[in-house]
Amino acid sequence: MKKWRAGICIGVMLGLFSASSSFAKEYGMAGCGLGSLVVKDKPGAIQIVGAILNDILFPQTFAITTGTSNCSHDMSHAALFISINRDALAKDIARGQGETLDGLTRLMGCSDPSAVGNSLQQHYSEIFPAADVSSLAIQSTIQSTLESDKTLSAICEFSS
Repeated sequence: MKKWRAGICIGVMLGLFSASSSFAKEYGMAGCGLGSLVVKDKPGAIQIVGAILNDILFPQTFAITTGTSNCSHDMSHAALFISINRDALAKDIARGQGETLDGLTRLMGCSDPSAVGNSLQQHYSEIFPAADVSSLAIQSTIQSTLESDKTLSAICEFSS
């Protein structure tokens, strides 16, 4: 019972954290995902139900990665994803492959994770020039790297 309650509390906190007003679209504080389809942007405690639906029944990370359930290929989501997964993403980009890199690739609307991984691996030192570089700077460098490559810009759907 305690594990279940702890899981709900963590899920609610993560759902609310991932839905700060700078990331909000057609959903409320619980963020995009299954919960946003059920509770929409109704204010108040109902957003807790949305957060629970987002994190327990149908993982919000899956919805963000696949661009379903009100989650779009939005660069603000990419910046949040980078912030949360920074260390794993740095390792994946250094290797040119990996689960975190695949997730970011799909989140950014790119159809070929392998091509994206190869390109980002070649630009690793530009993407991570220092240990304290911000997640927004990382996201910006990744996006500009992909946009500057004609092949990659053709396979990625960039929005804002």
